[in-house]
Amino acid sequence: MARGKSISHFCAHCERVTKMELVGAVEDQPDRTWYRCVRCRHAMLVDLNELKKGEEAAKKKPERADCSDYNPSNTYTVGQAIFHTEWDDFGKVISKEKTSGGGSAIVVSFQRLGERRLLENLTNGFDSQD
Repeated sequence: MARGKSISHFCAHCERVTKMELVGAVEDQPDRTWYRCVRCRHAMLVDLNELKKGEEAAKKKPERADCSDYNPSNTYTVGQAIFHTEWDDFGKVISKEKTSGGGSAIVVSFQRLGERRLLENLTNGFDSQD
């Protein structure tokens, strides 16, 4: 993997995948480098070997058995593979967001549909509408 001036990586502070700019390398550890989130300016140490393994794993298509069926009442984690039964498409959760109403949403990158925002952790008091 070539070391560029920026990468796309999950920022733990923003809780989403953002662009990270190169800050500097660690002298004793050539596989670890400091990057800073361009959104929140939070710096983090990134292991380039782990990043490369993660990119290879992301390229693999998820199997139906490895995916969770999407349900708005469930809670999901970043990186989790889901299957939307109505859309008949696989996707991966790439970030989590708060909605304007105070609820939770996940951003899912689907194979055919692209990036979509879906509600999560809905209680029984709410009606889901499309």
